[in-house]
Amino acid sequence: MKPTTKVINTPKISSFLKAFIAAFCFIIVLVSCAEKSGKISLDEARARTQVIPVSQGIRYQDSFTSARAQLRRLVTDSNFLGRKFNLPNAETFNRDAIALLLNVDSADGIRVYLAEDEKGLLKMVLVPVDKNGKDIITQLIGNNTAVRIPGISSAYARPGDGQVVENGQVCPPCEIGK
Repeated sequence: MKPTTKVINTPKISSFLKAFIAAFCFIIVLVSCAEKSGKISLDEARARTQVIPVSQGIRYQDSFTSARAQLRRLVTDSNFLGRKFNLPNAETFNRDAIALLLNVDSADGIRVYLAEDEKGLLKMVLVPVDKNGKDIITQLIGNNTAVRIPGISSAYARPGDGQVVENGQVCPPCEIGK
């Protein structure tokens, strides 16, 4: 007797189905690798050393506002403070700008410098610092281009200069908790 070979017909998988399965697997891999909460990891005990109750923050802000008003009354040249110390209540920086600073190699925190721009306006300049509190001056982003928004000027770091974060949204109108 001669052995018989049985041929099993397997259905052909269409190229569309192959592409669909590959795309589905790729999406599953991407989803499984994505951050689940969207939160930045942190050491809560270390963060706790710099957290205060909002009521204390409001008292600090009220005290500053009051002292600024008192200083304006005491200075004989009423325009001097407006020209030289146009003090905002606060300045807001977006999450991406903060992440950019914290993502610098060896960054352990952010230092906020009070500064004055060419027009005499008070600005807050943010710089990453290492664990020893030393400023880290480096290129934060490689491409020195910006989105053009009518009426808003853009500043660019020159090639070779380090970069810092500055263009926050100045307040008022803002108050803690409101």
